[in-house]
Amino acid sequence: MSDVAATRSWLRYVTGGAVVACAYLLLPPLAVLPDWMPKLLLYGAVSASAVACLVLGVRRYRPEPLLPWYLLLAGQVLYLLADLTFYSLHLVVGSQAYPSVADVLYLAHYPLVVAGVLALVRSRTPGSDRVSLNDAAIIATSLGVLSWVFLVGPAVLAHGVPVQMRIVTVAYPIMDLLVLAVAARLVVGVGFRPPAYWLFVLSLLALLATDTAYTALRLDGLYQLDSLAGRLLDAGWLASYLLLGAAALHPSMRSLTERDHRATPRSGWGRLTFLAGVSMLPLALIVLQELRGQGRDTWVVGIACMGLFLLVVLRMFGLVRMVESNAAQLREQGAELQAALDELERTETQRKQLLDRTVQGAEEERTRLAAELHDGPIQRLTAVGYQLEEAQLLLEADDGREARELVAGVRKELYGEITGLRRLMAALRPPVLDERGLTLALRDLLEAFERRTGIDCALQGESRIRVEPEIETVLYRVVQEALTNVAKHAHAGHVWVYLRVDDDRVDMQVHDDGIGFDATRVNELVTDGHFGLAGMRERVEIAGGIHRLLSAPGDGTTIRVRLPRRRVPA
Repeated sequence: MSDVAATRSWLRYVTGGAVVACAYLLLPPLAVLPDWMPKLLLYGAVSASAVACLVLGVRRYRPEPLLPWYLLLAGQVLYLLADLTFYSLHLVVGSQAYPSVADVLYLAHYPLVVAGVLALVRSRTPGSDRVSLNDAAIIATSLGVLSWVFLVGPAVLAHGVPVQMRIVTVAYPIMDLLVLAVAARLVVGVGFRPPAYWLFVLSLLALLATDTAYTALRLDGLYQLDSLAGRLLDAGWLASYLLLGAAALHPSMRSLTERDHRATPRSGWGRLTFLAGVSMLPLALIVLQELRGQGRDTWVVGIACMGLFLLVVLRMFGLVRMVESNAAQLREQGAELQAALDELERTETQRKQLLDRTVQGAEEERTRLAAELHDGPIQRLTAVGYQLEEAQLLLEADDGREARELVAGVRKELYGEITGLRRLMAALRPPVLDERGLTLALRDLLEAFERRTGIDCALQGESRIRVEPEIETVLYRVVQEALTNVAKHAHAGHVWVYLRVDDDRVDMQVHDDGIGFDATRVNELVTDGHFGLAGMRERVEIAGGIHRLLSAPGDGTTIRVRLPRRRVPA
């Protein structure tokens, strides 16, 4: 069934039920039927409809867990049996006995309602919600005092009333007080509040209000089934049935038992104002009794006031703890934000310094390359050109021997210049990266470093898989810079390079067994103009990777790099 059709079904139910309830309350008995039959049939139909709606709603929407709804269904079945028994005794048999079997059934239904609401609260609340429990206790205590003074106390002290009648009369407000306590816990607790929630809460409120009025009328001996007061009470109970059935039929009933993962409810001004007003009720009752000269229940009210005072103090203590906890969290978050801001400022300063250094280094590198080309290969190649012209003149003069000697010298010088140009080209981008791949290029680099410095080097890595050229260049330069630092500062005996290539990333680690240093001083090194380590990190981060530097005095240095990649065929 679609949500639109389901919504229409519960609206149709409420409308139809209201029509039947009005017919029960307003229509006179039909002449063709006994006086009791329309009342019993119409009232019983509305009461039974709540049971039918609970069954239909559970089968249609399958809420989880089902226990709260099963308990409410069992309670409503007992209520239906009690209604049929009560009206049969009063209307069919004509018995006015009080208490009767119907009262036993009515009272038996309350524990099931209490258990159902508690199961509903349990399913909606993660763990223990002490704030809501404390607030519900304040509400139940305050209203419980009113119930004692106006309902329970007069029933207990009633003179000339049989004991069983007094017991039943006292039992009704006590049971209602239990329902009120769990209903208050449901209302003030955390949890989603869909339309089915409000329909269910209104059903409980209608039940409690009508029961309270019924007990008050019973105490004063004013309850008559066919009187105006009796009809108004019937209207209250019928409204409770219709609201309960509508809650079960509404599509949102499945979310009524869903868990809300908020730890505690929000304590807004409206909630606190309501609790303050409820807490003042016992004090207002004391004033009222003094004005009326009735002080027999002052001790009960006083005990309740002491209990309320403790509950309010406990509530305030919880609020203070909450404020202190929130303040501590804000301080921690402020400290974290300040630390992040300081780190961001330091990083920005380093980036600016590195950018300036990069621009300056690039300019210096261009100047150096221009000078090397001008003073080296260009000058020597010019000399080679002159020597070749001289060799040509010797050949024209038929001096072949001297010309051959001159050409041999020129060839030797030319090979030397080619070697120099290759070294210069390798400094810009090693050709071995394009020709043989990263692993073999690193192996050549480590072998050359080992021959030059005498430091043992080892490489562990795969040789077939290729990665993007820009990633290869970054990793190669990281190893170059790391080896430069080892040669200058580490006083190491061994260097290990680990390379792992996966489908989505490349992991590399460079470790030496040197003297190490305090890794927290990297920022100071940058400030002092040592940009090697910071430039290494910057190069990796620009490529979208992660760079970690691990070092401590006496424990060597480890550089870990992780770069994302896309697979390149070998």
